[in-house]
Amino acid sequence: MKKISVVLIVAAISFQAFAQGTAMDFIRADRNPVTLGLAGSGYASLSIGTAFSAFANPAAVPLSGRTLNASGTFGLMPSGDGKGTLYGAGASLRLGGFGISAAFSSGNYPKVPLASDGGGASGQASPRDMIAGLGLSFSIGEHLSFGALARYASNTLDGKTTLRSFSADVLAMYRLNGFSACAGVVALGPKVSSVSNRSYALPASAKLAVAYKLGLDDFAVDFMADGDYYFNGNVSAAAGVQGSFKDMVFLRTGYRYSGAKNDFTVSPVPSFFSVGAGVKLSGASLDAAYVLASGPSSGTLMLALGYAF
Repeated sequence: MKKISVVLIVAAISFQAFAQGTAMDFIRADRNPVTLGLAGSGYASLSIGTAFSAFANPAAVPLSGRTLNASGTFGLMPSGDGKGTLYGAGASLRLGGFGISAAFSSGNYPKVPLASDGGGASGQASPRDMIAGLGLSFSIGEHLSFGALARYASNTLDGKTTLRSFSADVLAMYRLNGFSACAGVVALGPKVSSVSNRSYALPASAKLAVAYKLGLDDFAVDFMADGDYYFNGNVSAAAGVQGSFKDMVFLRTGYRYSGAKNDFTVSPVPSFFSVGAGVKLSGASLDAAYVLASGPSSGTLMLALGYAF
């Protein structure tokens, strides 16, 4: 049977199909350029839009104040001798105290060599991955909301071997004036079997996030912090800041810390620093994010074109 000659090839192209101890870790990678510029923080923020809430926090939709928020994305990720391409789309719709959201993302990566069981060359493969999510939410009054999402993901390794997973998130959100908080569980689902028939758990975690918006006349500053305790024992935390002028021009930056246990198992998404920027006019928006890191995600560039009202 053919197998990929470099076992962790997907780690270099999509935040790992299998990390040490967990499977399909790329489902925890941020594919929204707005929050990617904040190092993945922002689950609790109501200032960053809800187009991709079906990949993050569907509970934000009923409290967002927007009726419709939609966005399309495109990205480039360095990968070996070439670049992987990422693209996707997402939208959310608020109907009174209810919200619905949907999102899709896919990645295609440069060809990698395959090896036969005997170790000889056996052609090439073009890895790719896909994530689709659907979220539902509702609010109780003006301050509290609940949301849940279902996520399907697939990762094709060698043209014949495809890994698949189903997972769900359940989150609650609270806001009061400029403060908001979010808590819940993320990526709960059954284990995934590898090509060697070993079973691995999904990168599920308990999440807590907070955000605070400070308004200064025409200027505003949003402070965001997210933390995850993964059920395999790892932890990660992210902090981000967004500055805006008249809700038209935005600058963003953030840092994510990902821990490692004594047995060297690591958190699903590696540590990284990111920057981002955006402009918005008459409901239309253009956003960009760039990742600076020491790992395979370094140099990732993502763009988004959106519209909201």
